[in-house]
Amino acid sequence: MNIQRQGMDIDTRCPVCWRLNEDGGHCFLKCKFVKKCWRTINLEEICLCLVDLNSAKHVASKILSLDDDRKSLVVISLLWAWWDAQNKANAGDKMLSTEEIIYKAKALRSDINLYAQKMQDKEIKLKSAWTPPPSDILKINFDGAFSQEERKGGWGFIARDHDGLAMLAGAGRINFLHDALSAEIHGCLAALSATFDQGMSHFILESDSTVLVRALQSNDYDFSAAGVLIIEATFFISMNFVHVDVVHAPRSCNSCAHELARVGLSWDPDQSYIVWTDPLPEFVISWVTRDSSEPVRRQ
Repeated sequence: MNIQRQGMDIDTRCPVCWRLNEDGGHCFLKCKFVKKCWRTINLEEICLCLVDLNSAKHVASKILSLDDDRKSLVVISLLWAWWDAQNKANAGDKMLSTEEIIYKAKALRSDINLYAQKMQDKEIKLKSAWTPPPSDILKINFDGAFSQEERKGGWGFIARDHDGLAMLAGAGRINFLHDALSAEIHGCLAALSATFDQGMSHFILESDSTVLVRALQSNDYDFSAAGVLIIEATFFISMNFVHVDVVHAPRSCNSCAHELARVGLSWDPDQSYIVWTDPLPEFVISWVTRDSSEPVRRQ
């Protein structure tokens, strides 16, 4: 509308509902189709609050000052998904359905969470040694390896008791992968499957990926590229085990699983996976020993 007031002859109708004299308030808050999106994602109360504000600056301030940061991110993701869909409709593309717009918003939220977590992971941390679990349960460390250039990956896992004795290990190759998180979740699924086959029902699942740990503890990444695998892992845990604690540890506590994942990555395409039970190969035992070395500070 501002452009029209400057004398330019343009179509000011909403490209979705065709209401005349569309402005920002109508585009993001008042159009009957965008209101359906707000309702579907259970944010109608916030939408009604934003409608009463008299400037874009106040709307932005209100969104950023919501009590729950995660809710602010959902709102921002919805606004962007709607804006993108509306612009494409205005250019002649078919308008997305409400469900498609909500899906895009949730996928964007997952991508933002993933990026933010990766930035946190780059902070300098204390390098620590692997710590044993309590005497009555096992600890299973797993890891993934990913080649960006070849779009392939590998995974590895190791299960140890309270004395640090390794009794189960595995490594495998994945011939096509989307990203590093997908490699991590493949390692998790392989560890869970092998653990189930051995009749274990109560254990600690430890990873050096803060993203994956959060993904297994919430639904924040269900719409990411690895979302289907993440949902599969959480479902497998809920259906097949008595109790599983999913925890994070620094890379220095996970070096054995990391080396096993690199082994899987190096295999030929026709070599799928191997699971070892006690006694484990000597090269695995040597990595287990190194995993328990004295803590040092990473520079």
